[in-house]
Amino acid sequence: MAGIGFKLQKLFQEDYFSSRLRAYAFAGLVTSGPWLIVITTIALIQWLTSAFTQIDQSQRELFNLSVSYCFIFSQVIFGIQQLTVTRYVADLFYEKKADQVFATFLGMAKTTMAISLIVWSVFIWISSLPFLYELLILILFLTINLIWVLFLFLSAAKFYQSVAYSFLAGAVIALGVVAWLGLSIESMNFMPHGTSFLLLLGFTSGMVVTLFGLLLSMFVTFPERGTEGSYSYLEYFDRFPSLFGIGFLYNVGIWVCNWVIWFGEGRSVLEGTFLYHRFYDTALFWSYLTIIPTLIIFVVSVETRFYERYRVFYGYINEGGTLNQIKASKQKMQHVLKQELERLFRSQGVFSLIVLLSIGFIVTYVSINPAIITIFRFTTIGAFSNAMVLVLTLILLYFEDRKGSLITSALFFTLNLLLTLVFLPLGYEGYGLSFAIGSSVAFVFAAGRLIWFIQKVDYFAFCHPTFHERKANPFTKVGRWLNKRTIL
Repeated sequence: MAGIGFKLQKLFQEDYFSSRLRAYAFAGLVTSGPWLIVITTIALIQWLTSAFTQIDQSQRELFNLSVSYCFIFSQVIFGIQQLTVTRYVADLFYEKKADQVFATFLGMAKTTMAISLIVWSVFIWISSLPFLYELLILILFLTINLIWVLFLFLSAAKFYQSVAYSFLAGAVIALGVVAWLGLSIESMNFMPHGTSFLLLLGFTSGMVVTLFGLLLSMFVTFPERGTEGSYSYLEYFDRFPSLFGIGFLYNVGIWVCNWVIWFGEGRSVLEGTFLYHRFYDTALFWSYLTIIPTLIIFVVSVETRFYERYRVFYGYINEGGTLNQIKASKQKMQHVLKQELERLFRSQGVFSLIVLLSIGFIVTYVSINPAIITIFRFTTIGAFSNAMVLVLTLILLYFEDRKGSLITSALFFTLNLLLTLVFLPLGYEGYGLSFAIGSSVAFVFAAGRLIWFIQKVDYFAFCHPTFHERKANPFTKVGRWLNKRTIL
Protein backbone atom coordinates (compact mmCIF):
# COMPACT_ATOMS: atom_id res chain seq x y z
CA MET A 1 0.00 0.00 0.00
CA ALA A 2 3.06 2.26 -0.35
CA GLY A 3 2.12 5.77 -1.37
CA ILE A 4 -1.55 5.57 -0.40
CA GLY A 5 -0.92 6.94 3.07
CA PHE A 6 0.50 10.23 1.81
CA LYS A 7 -2.64 10.96 -0.20
CA LEU A 8 -5.00 9.91 2.62
CA GLN A 9 -3.14 11.92 5.26
CA LYS A 10 -3.29 15.03 3.08
CA LEU A 11 -7.05 14.64 2.66
CA PHE A 12 -7.64 14.07 6.38
CA GLN A 13 -5.48 17.06 7.35
CA GLU A 14 -7.89 19.35 5.49
CA ASP A 15 -10.49 18.40 8.13
CA TYR A 16 -13.51 18.98 5.91
CA PHE A 17 -16.36 16.53 5.53
CA SER A 18 -15.90 16.57 1.76
CA SER A 19 -12.17 15.82 2.18
CA ARG A 20 -12.90 12.86 4.44
CA LEU A 21 -15.49 11.63 1.99
CA ARG A 22 -12.93 11.86 -0.79
CA ALA A 23 -10.43 9.98 1.39
CA TYR A 24 -12.79 7.06 1.85
CA ALA A 25 -13.71 7.16 -1.84
CA PHE A 26 -10.03 7.13 -2.73
CA ALA A 27 -9.40 4.14 -0.46
CA GLY A 28 -12.38 2.40 -2.02
CA LEU A 29 -11.02 3.12 -5.49
CA VAL A 30 -7.63 1.60 -4.62
CA THR A 31 -8.88 -1.46 -2.71
CA SER A 32 -12.18 -2.36 -4.34
CA GLY A 33 -12.50 -0.24 -7.47
CA PRO A 34 -10.98 -2.70 -9.98
CA TRP A 35 -12.78 -5.63 -8.35
CA LEU A 36 -16.14 -3.85 -8.47
CA ILE A 37 -15.60 -2.75 -12.06
CA VAL A 38 -14.95 -6.36 -13.13
CA ILE A 39 -17.97 -7.66 -11.18
CA THR A 40 -20.20 -4.93 -12.62
CA THR A 41 -18.94 -5.71 -16.12
CA ILE A 42 -19.80 -9.40 -15.78
CA ALA A 43 -23.23 -8.52 -14.35
CA LEU A 44 -23.93 -6.10 -17.21
CA ILE A 45 -22.82 -8.69 -19.75
CA GLN A 46 -25.31 -11.09 -18.17
CA TRP A 47 -28.01 -8.46 -18.41
CA LEU A 48 -27.16 -7.71 -22.02
CA THR A 49 -27.12 -11.35 -23.06
CA SER A 50 -30.46 -12.00 -21.36
CA ALA A 51 -31.98 -9.59 -23.88
CA PHE A 52 -30.70 -11.73 -26.76
CA THR A 53 -33.24 -14.52 -27.10
CA GLN A 54 -30.95 -16.52 -29.38
CA ILE A 55 -28.50 -17.06 -26.48
CA ASP A 56 -29.68 -19.91 -24.28
CA GLN A 57 -28.99 -20.34 -20.56
CA SER A 58 -26.38 -23.08 -20.99
CA GLN A 59 -24.23 -20.79 -23.15
CA ARG A 60 -24.41 -18.03 -20.55
CA GLU A 61 -23.45 -20.51 -17.83
CA LEU A 62 -20.50 -21.72 -19.89
CA PHE A 63 -19.31 -18.12 -20.23
CA ASN A 64 -19.78 -17.49 -16.50
CA LEU A 65 -17.86 -20.59 -15.47
CA SER A 66 -15.05 -19.91 -17.93
CA VAL A 67 -14.52 -16.46 -16.41
CA SER A 68 -14.96 -17.71 -12.83
CA TYR A 69 -12.43 -20.51 -13.20
CA CYS A 70 -9.89 -18.08 -14.67
CA PHE A 71 -10.29 -15.70 -11.73
CA ILE A 72 -10.30 -18.40 -9.03
CA PHE A 73 -7.20 -20.25 -10.17
CA SER A 74 -5.33 -17.07 -11.11
CA GLN A 75 -5.80 -15.91 -7.52
CA VAL A 76 -4.32 -19.18 -6.24
CA ILE A 77 -1.34 -18.86 -8.61
CA PHE A 78 -0.84 -15.24 -7.59
CA GLY A 79 -0.77 -16.29 -3.92
CA ILE A 80 2.32 -18.42 -4.57
CA GLN A 81 4.56 -15.38 -5.13
CA GLN A 82 2.50 -12.47 -3.80
CA LEU A 83 3.96 -11.86 -0.34
CA THR A 84 7.49 -12.97 -1.18
CA VAL A 85 7.76 -10.57 -4.12
CA THR A 86 6.10 -7.80 -2.11
CA ARG A 87 8.77 -8.18 0.58
CA TYR A 88 11.54 -8.24 -2.01
CA VAL A 89 10.28 -5.12 -3.79
CA ALA A 90 9.85 -3.31 -0.45
CA ASP A 91 13.48 -4.09 0.38
CA LEU A 92 14.58 -2.80 -3.02
CA PHE A 93 12.88 0.53 -2.29
CA TYR A 94 14.39 0.64 1.20
CA GLU A 95 17.87 -0.02 -0.20
CA LYS A 96 17.28 2.62 -2.92
CA LYS A 97 17.48 0.05 -5.71
CA ALA A 98 14.30 1.07 -7.51
CA ASP A 99 16.07 0.52 -10.84
CA GLN A 100 15.82 -3.25 -10.20
CA VAL A 101 12.05 -3.26 -9.70
CA PHE A 102 11.19 -3.56 -13.39
CA ALA A 103 13.52 -6.54 -13.79
CA THR A 104 11.77 -8.20 -10.86
CA PHE A 105 8.44 -7.57 -12.57
CA LEU A 106 9.71 -9.35 -15.69
CA GLY A 107 10.89 -12.31 -13.64
CA MET A 108 7.62 -12.64 -11.73
CA ALA A 109 5.59 -12.25 -14.92
CA LYS A 110 7.54 -14.99 -16.69
CA THR A 111 7.27 -17.33 -13.71
CA THR A 112 3.55 -16.66 -13.42
CA MET A 113 2.99 -17.39 -17.10
CA ALA A 114 4.95 -20.65 -16.81
CA ILE A 115 2.82 -21.81 -13.87
CA SER A 116 -0.33 -20.70 -15.70
CA LEU A 117 0.60 -22.79 -18.74
CA ILE A 118 1.09 -25.84 -16.52
CA VAL A 119 -2.33 -25.34 -14.90
CA TRP A 120 -3.95 -24.80 -18.32
CA SER A 121 -2.31 -28.00 -19.60
CA VAL A 122 -4.02 -29.94 -16.80
CA PHE A 123 -7.29 -28.22 -17.70
CA ILE A 124 -7.20 -29.19 -21.38
CA TRP A 125 -6.30 -32.74 -20.38
CA ILE A 126 -9.66 -33.09 -18.58
CA SER A 127 -11.64 -30.72 -20.82
CA SER A 128 -13.97 -31.80 -23.59
CA LEU A 129 -14.35 -28.32 -25.06
CA PRO A 130 -13.19 -27.39 -28.58
CA PHE A 131 -9.49 -26.52 -28.70
CA LEU A 132 -10.20 -23.02 -30.02
CA TYR A 133 -12.38 -22.36 -26.97
CA GLU A 134 -9.64 -23.73 -24.67
CA LEU A 135 -7.12 -21.49 -26.39
CA LEU A 136 -9.29 -18.44 -25.71
CA ILE A 137 -9.53 -19.47 -22.05
CA LEU A 138 -5.71 -19.60 -21.99
CA ILE A 139 -5.50 -16.04 -23.32
CA LEU A 140 -7.93 -14.80 -20.68
CA PHE A 141 -6.18 -16.82 -17.96
CA LEU A 142 -2.75 -15.40 -18.84
CA THR A 143 -4.19 -11.88 -19.10
CA ILE A 144 -5.78 -12.02 -15.64
CA ASN A 145 -2.62 -13.47 -14.09
CA LEU A 146 -0.53 -10.66 -15.57
CA ILE A 147 -3.05 -8.09 -14.36
CA TRP A 148 -2.56 -9.34 -10.78
CA VAL A 149 1.22 -9.11 -11.20
CA LEU A 150 1.01 -5.56 -12.53
CA PHE A 151 -1.36 -4.57 -9.76
CA LEU A 152 1.17 -5.73 -7.17
CA PHE A 153 3.91 -3.54 -8.60
CA LEU A 154 1.66 -0.56 -9.25
CA SER A 155 0.62 -0.54 -5.58
CA ALA A 156 3.92 1.28 -5.07
CA ALA A 157 2.90 3.98 -7.55
CA LYS A 158 0.83 7.11 -7.15
CA PHE A 159 -1.03 6.83 -10.49
CA TYR A 160 -4.07 5.19 -8.92
CA GLN A 161 -6.46 7.01 -11.20
CA SER A 162 -4.76 5.55 -14.25
CA VAL A 163 -5.15 2.06 -12.78
CA ALA A 164 -8.88 2.61 -12.29
CA TYR A 165 -9.15 4.13 -15.77
CA SER A 166 -7.48 1.04 -17.23
CA PHE A 167 -10.11 -1.21 -15.67
CA LEU A 168 -12.88 1.18 -16.66
CA ALA A 169 -11.67 1.33 -20.28
CA GLY A 170 -11.49 -2.46 -20.36
CA ALA A 171 -15.05 -2.67 -19.02
CA VAL A 172 -16.37 -0.29 -21.68
CA ILE A 173 -14.60 -2.22 -24.45
CA ALA A 174 -15.87 -5.56 -23.13
CA LEU A 175 -19.47 -4.33 -22.96
CA GLY A 176 -19.25 -2.73 -26.39
CA VAL A 177 -17.84 -5.85 -28.04
CA VAL A 178 -20.37 -8.13 -26.34
CA ALA A 179 -23.25 -5.87 -27.40
CA TRP A 180 -22.00 -5.79 -30.99
CA LEU A 181 -21.52 -9.55 -31.10
CA GLY A 182 -24.91 -10.14 -29.51
CA LEU A 183 -26.67 -8.23 -32.25
CA SER A 184 -25.07 -10.35 -34.95
CA ILE A 185 -24.57 -13.59 -33.06
CA GLU A 186 -26.70 -15.72 -35.37
CA SER A 187 -24.49 -14.99 -38.36
CA MET A 188 -21.30 -15.59 -36.34
CA ASN A 189 -22.14 -18.93 -34.70
CA PHE A 190 -19.36 -20.81 -36.47
CA MET A 191 -18.42 -23.57 -34.00
CA PRO A 192 -19.79 -25.67 -31.12
CA HIS A 193 -20.35 -23.35 -28.16
CA GLY A 194 -19.82 -20.47 -30.55
CA THR A 195 -22.17 -18.22 -28.60
CA SER A 196 -20.27 -18.53 -25.32
CA PHE A 197 -17.01 -18.28 -27.29
CA LEU A 198 -18.05 -14.89 -28.64
CA LEU A 199 -19.15 -13.70 -25.19
CA LEU A 200 -15.81 -14.81 -23.77
CA LEU A 201 -14.02 -13.12 -26.66
CA GLY A 202 -15.75 -9.84 -25.83
CA PHE A 203 -14.85 -10.05 -22.15
CA THR A 204 -11.26 -11.09 -22.94
CA SER A 205 -10.83 -8.13 -25.28
CA GLY A 206 -11.76 -5.83 -22.41
CA MET A 207 -9.30 -7.52 -20.06
CA VAL A 208 -6.55 -7.19 -22.69
CA VAL A 209 -7.25 -3.45 -22.89
CA THR A 210 -6.96 -3.29 -19.09
CA LEU A 211 -3.69 -5.20 -19.25
CA PHE A 212 -2.16 -2.79 -21.75
CA GLY A 213 -3.40 0.18 -19.73
CA LEU A 214 -1.66 -1.19 -16.63
CA LEU A 215 1.48 -1.88 -18.66
CA LEU A 216 1.51 1.75 -19.77
CA SER A 217 1.19 2.83 -16.13
CA MET A 218 4.06 0.48 -15.28
CA PHE A 219 6.29 2.08 -17.91
CA VAL A 220 5.45 5.56 -16.66
CA THR A 221 5.99 4.62 -13.02
CA PHE A 222 9.33 2.88 -13.52
CA PRO A 223 11.28 4.70 -16.24
CA GLU A 224 14.45 2.75 -15.39
CA ARG A 225 13.72 -0.60 -17.01
CA GLY A 226 16.72 -2.86 -16.60
CA THR A 227 16.45 -6.59 -17.23
CA GLU A 228 19.41 -7.99 -15.30
CA GLY A 229 18.69 -10.07 -12.23
CA SER A 230 15.06 -10.77 -13.14
CA TYR A 231 14.98 -13.89 -11.00
CA SER A 232 17.02 -12.64 -8.05
CA TYR A 233 13.80 -12.38 -6.06
CA LEU A 234 13.69 -16.21 -5.86
CA GLU A 235 16.33 -15.89 -3.13
CA TYR A 236 13.58 -14.64 -0.83
CA PHE A 237 11.78 -17.98 -1.09
CA ASP A 238 14.80 -19.36 0.77
CA ARG A 239 15.13 -16.45 3.18
CA PHE A 240 11.40 -16.19 4.00
CA PRO A 241 9.68 -19.49 3.13
CA SER A 242 6.91 -18.59 5.57
CA LEU A 243 5.76 -15.79 3.24
CA PHE A 244 5.08 -18.36 0.54
CA GLY A 245 3.11 -20.47 3.00
CA ILE A 246 1.06 -17.52 4.24
CA GLY A 247 0.04 -16.29 0.79
CA PHE A 248 -0.58 -19.69 -0.72
CA LEU A 249 -2.50 -21.22 2.20
CA TYR A 250 -4.70 -18.17 2.63
CA ASN A 251 -5.66 -17.97 -1.05
CA VAL A 252 -6.28 -21.72 -1.29
CA GLY A 253 -8.24 -21.55 1.97
CA ILE A 254 -10.66 -19.08 0.41
CA TRP A 255 -11.71 -21.56 -2.29
CA VAL A 256 -11.15 -24.98 -0.74
CA CYS A 257 -14.75 -25.12 0.55
CA ASN A 258 -16.04 -24.55 -2.98
CA TRP A 259 -13.83 -27.27 -4.41
CA VAL A 260 -15.07 -29.85 -1.91
CA ILE A 261 -18.73 -28.84 -2.24
CA TRP A 262 -18.44 -29.16 -6.02
CA PHE A 263 -18.47 -32.91 -5.34
CA GLY A 264 -21.41 -32.78 -2.92
CA GLU A 265 -25.19 -32.85 -3.15
CA GLY A 266 -26.63 -30.51 -5.77
CA ARG A 267 -23.42 -30.18 -7.74
CA SER A 268 -23.49 -29.68 -11.50
CA VAL A 269 -21.14 -30.52 -14.35
CA LEU A 270 -21.22 -28.41 -17.48
CA GLU A 271 -19.97 -29.80 -20.78
CA GLY A 272 -18.12 -32.55 -18.91
CA THR A 273 -15.53 -29.94 -17.92
CA PHE A 274 -16.65 -27.42 -15.30
CA LEU A 275 -17.70 -28.52 -11.83
CA TYR A 276 -19.77 -26.03 -9.85
CA HIS A 277 -22.54 -25.67 -7.31
CA ARG A 278 -25.05 -23.07 -8.39
CA PHE A 279 -26.50 -22.35 -4.94
CA TYR A 280 -23.30 -22.34 -2.87
CA ASP A 281 -21.22 -20.41 -5.40
CA THR A 282 -23.94 -17.77 -5.74
CA ALA A 283 -24.34 -17.38 -1.97
CA LEU A 284 -20.58 -17.06 -1.45
CA PHE A 285 -20.30 -14.46 -4.21
CA TRP A 286 -22.97 -12.30 -2.57
CA SER A 287 -21.33 -12.74 0.82
CA TYR A 288 -17.99 -11.41 -0.34
CA LEU A 289 -19.68 -8.24 -1.55
CA THR A 290 -20.57 -7.52 2.10
CA ILE A 291 -16.94 -7.09 3.21
CA ILE A 292 -16.15 -4.09 1.02
CA PRO A 293 -16.42 -1.76 4.07
CA THR A 294 -13.60 -3.72 5.76
CA LEU A 295 -11.26 -3.20 2.82
CA ILE A 296 -11.90 0.54 2.76
CA ILE A 297 -11.83 1.18 6.52
CA PHE A 298 -8.71 -0.94 7.00
CA VAL A 299 -6.70 1.01 4.43
CA VAL A 300 -7.79 4.34 5.91
CA SER A 301 -7.08 3.22 9.48
CA VAL A 302 -3.70 1.61 8.84
CA GLU A 303 -2.36 4.25 6.48
CA THR A 304 -3.27 7.25 8.63
CA ARG A 305 -3.42 7.03 12.43
CA PHE A 306 -1.81 3.62 13.03
CA TYR A 307 1.07 3.98 10.61
CA GLU A 308 2.16 7.27 12.15
CA ARG A 309 2.46 5.67 15.63
CA TYR A 310 4.04 2.57 14.15
CA ARG A 311 6.71 4.64 12.41
CA VAL A 312 7.49 6.63 15.56
CA PHE A 313 7.83 3.46 17.67
CA TYR A 314 10.24 1.73 15.29
CA GLY A 315 11.99 5.03 14.65
CA TYR A 316 12.97 5.21 18.32
CA ILE A 317 14.13 1.58 18.24
CA ASN A 318 16.19 1.92 15.06
CA GLU A 319 17.64 5.35 15.83
CA GLY A 320 18.52 4.95 19.50
CA GLY A 321 15.57 6.40 21.39
CA THR A 322 15.53 6.35 25.18
CA LEU A 323 13.69 3.64 27.12
CA ASN A 324 11.00 6.10 28.17
CA GLN A 325 10.48 7.24 24.58
CA ILE A 326 10.14 3.64 23.39
CA LYS A 327 7.68 2.77 26.16
CA ALA A 328 5.58 5.89 25.56
CA SER A 329 5.47 5.37 21.79
CA LYS A 330 4.59 1.70 22.33
CA GLN A 331 1.61 2.63 24.50
CA LYS A 332 0.37 5.18 21.96
CA MET A 333 0.72 2.67 19.13
CA GLN A 334 -1.12 -0.01 21.11
CA HIS A 335 -3.89 2.42 22.00
CA VAL A 336 -4.42 3.58 18.41
CA LEU A 337 -4.29 0.03 17.06
CA LYS A 338 -6.88 -1.07 19.62
CA GLN A 339 -9.15 1.85 18.69
CA GLU A 340 -8.88 1.27 14.95
CA LEU A 341 -9.43 -2.48 15.16
CA GLU A 342 -12.45 -2.02 17.44
CA ARG A 343 -13.87 0.51 14.98
CA LEU A 344 -13.23 -1.86 12.09
CA PHE A 345 -14.82 -4.87 13.84
CA ARG A 346 -17.78 -2.79 14.97
CA SER A 347 -18.43 -1.19 11.57
CA GLN A 348 -18.15 -4.41 9.59
CA GLY A 349 -20.03 -6.36 12.25
CA VAL A 350 -22.97 -3.96 12.19
CA PHE A 351 -23.04 -3.95 8.39
CA SER A 352 -22.95 -7.76 8.18
CA LEU A 353 -25.65 -8.00 10.87
CA ILE A 354 -27.91 -5.60 8.96
CA VAL A 355 -27.44 -7.70 5.82
CA LEU A 356 -28.29 -10.90 7.70
CA LEU A 357 -31.39 -9.38 9.28
CA SER A 358 -32.64 -7.76 6.08
CA ILE A 359 -32.11 -10.69 3.72
CA GLY A 360 -35.43 -12.23 4.77
CA PHE A 361 -37.21 -8.97 3.94
CA ILE A 362 -35.47 -8.73 0.56
CA VAL A 363 -36.55 -12.26 -0.36
CA THR A 364 -40.20 -11.20 -0.20
CA TYR A 365 -39.59 -8.86 -3.14
CA VAL A 366 -37.04 -10.89 -5.13
CA SER A 367 -37.48 -14.47 -6.23
CA ILE A 368 -34.54 -16.33 -4.66
CA ASN A 369 -34.29 -20.03 -3.88
CA PRO A 370 -34.58 -20.53 -0.08
CA ALA A 371 -31.53 -22.83 -0.14
CA ILE A 372 -29.38 -19.91 -1.30
CA ILE A 373 -30.60 -17.75 1.59
CA THR A 374 -29.80 -20.44 4.16
CA ILE A 375 -26.30 -20.87 2.78
CA PHE A 376 -25.87 -17.09 2.47
CA ARG A 377 -26.40 -16.59 6.21
CA PHE A 378 -23.53 -18.96 6.98
CA THR A 379 -21.22 -17.66 4.24
CA THR A 380 -21.78 -14.04 5.33
CA ILE A 381 -20.51 -14.95 8.79
CA GLY A 382 -17.61 -16.73 7.14
CA ALA A 383 -16.87 -13.75 4.89
CA PHE A 384 -16.83 -11.43 7.92
CA SER A 385 -14.37 -13.69 9.76
CA ASN A 386 -12.33 -14.15 6.59
CA ALA A 387 -11.99 -10.38 6.23
CA MET A 388 -10.85 -10.14 9.85
CA VAL A 389 -8.33 -12.94 9.28
CA LEU A 390 -6.90 -10.99 6.35
CA VAL A 391 -6.67 -7.77 8.37
CA LEU A 392 -5.04 -9.40 11.40
CA THR A 393 -2.64 -11.40 9.24
CA LEU A 394 -1.45 -8.22 7.51
CA ILE A 395 -1.00 -6.45 10.84
CA LEU A 396 1.01 -9.39 12.19
CA LEU A 397 3.20 -9.07 9.10
CA TYR A 398 3.61 -5.37 9.86
CA PHE A 399 5.25 -6.48 13.10
CA GLU A 400 7.29 -9.22 11.38
CA ASP A 401 5.36 -11.97 13.16
CA ARG A 402 5.60 -14.36 10.25
CA LYS A 403 5.16 -17.37 12.50
CA GLY A 404 1.81 -16.10 13.78
CA SER A 405 0.68 -15.23 10.26
CA LEU A 406 1.70 -18.66 8.96
CA ILE A 407 -0.17 -20.49 11.74
CA THR A 408 -3.24 -18.34 11.07
CA SER A 409 -3.22 -19.11 7.33
CA ALA A 410 -2.57 -22.80 7.94
CA LEU A 411 -5.41 -22.93 10.47
CA PHE A 412 -7.71 -21.09 8.07
CA PHE A 413 -6.99 -23.53 5.24
CA THR A 414 -6.94 -26.73 7.32
CA LEU A 415 -10.18 -26.06 9.20
CA ASN A 416 -12.05 -25.01 6.07
CA LEU A 417 -10.91 -28.18 4.30
CA LEU A 418 -11.50 -30.67 7.13
CA LEU A 419 -14.82 -29.21 8.29
CA THR A 420 -16.16 -29.12 4.74
CA LEU A 421 -15.28 -32.80 4.35
CA VAL A 422 -16.93 -33.58 7.71
CA PHE A 423 -20.13 -31.66 6.90
CA LEU A 424 -20.34 -32.75 3.24
CA PRO A 425 -22.64 -35.74 3.99
CA LEU A 426 -25.16 -33.28 5.50
CA GLY A 427 -25.75 -31.81 2.07
CA TYR A 428 -27.51 -28.47 1.94
CA GLU A 429 -27.85 -28.33 5.74
CA GLY A 430 -24.08 -28.22 6.12
CA TYR A 431 -23.13 -25.97 3.22
CA GLY A 432 -21.53 -22.75 4.45
CA LEU A 433 -21.27 -23.99 8.04
CA SER A 434 -17.69 -25.19 7.62
CA PHE A 435 -16.63 -21.87 6.09
CA ALA A 436 -18.26 -19.95 8.95
CA ILE A 437 -16.70 -22.09 11.70
CA GLY A 438 -13.26 -22.47 10.11
CA SER A 439 -12.91 -18.76 9.37
CA SER A 440 -14.20 -17.78 12.82
CA VAL A 441 -11.74 -20.05 14.64
CA ALA A 442 -8.86 -18.66 12.56
CA PHE A 443 -10.12 -15.14 13.36
CA VAL A 444 -10.16 -15.83 17.12
CA PHE A 445 -6.66 -17.31 16.98
CA ALA A 446 -5.27 -14.37 14.98
CA ALA A 447 -6.83 -11.88 17.41
CA GLY A 448 -5.33 -13.72 20.40
CA ARG A 449 -1.97 -13.94 18.69
CA LEU A 450 -1.94 -10.20 17.95
CA ILE A 451 -2.92 -9.31 21.53
CA TRP A 452 -0.14 -11.53 22.88
CA PHE A 453 2.45 -10.28 20.38
CA ILE A 454 1.69 -6.58 20.75
CA GLN A 455 2.26 -6.77 24.50
CA LYS A 456 5.83 -7.93 23.89
CA VAL A 457 6.45 -6.05 20.65
CA ASP A 458 9.44 -4.15 22.05
CA TYR A 459 11.12 -7.42 23.09
CA PHE A 460 10.55 -8.94 19.65
CA ALA A 461 11.75 -5.75 17.97
CA PHE A 462 15.09 -5.98 19.78
CA CYS A 463 15.61 -9.74 19.94
CA HIS A 464 13.68 -10.90 16.88
CA PRO A 465 14.69 -14.61 16.94
CA THR A 466 11.05 -15.65 17.18
CA PHE A 467 10.92 -17.67 13.99
CA HIS A 468 13.98 -19.29 12.49
CA GLU A 469 13.67 -19.69 8.74
CA ARG A 470 15.28 -22.51 6.80
CA LYS A 471 18.88 -22.15 5.66
CA ALA A 472 18.61 -24.20 2.45
CA ASN A 473 18.97 -22.24 -0.77
CA PRO A 474 17.57 -24.21 -3.73
CA PHE A 475 15.55 -21.26 -5.02
CA THR A 476 18.60 -19.00 -4.86
CA LYS A 477 20.50 -21.44 -7.06
CA VAL A 478 17.61 -21.66 -9.51
CA GLY A 479 17.37 -17.86 -9.62
CA ARG A 480 21.08 -17.51 -10.38
CA TRP A 481 20.84 -20.17 -13.09
CA LEU A 482 17.85 -18.45 -14.71
CA ASN A 483 19.55 -15.05 -14.55
CA LYS A 484 22.31 -16.44 -16.74
CA ARG A 485 19.79 -17.72 -19.29
CA THR A 486 18.67 -14.38 -20.70
CA ILE A 487 16.35 -16.11 -23.19
CA LEU A 488 14.12 -16.97 -20.21
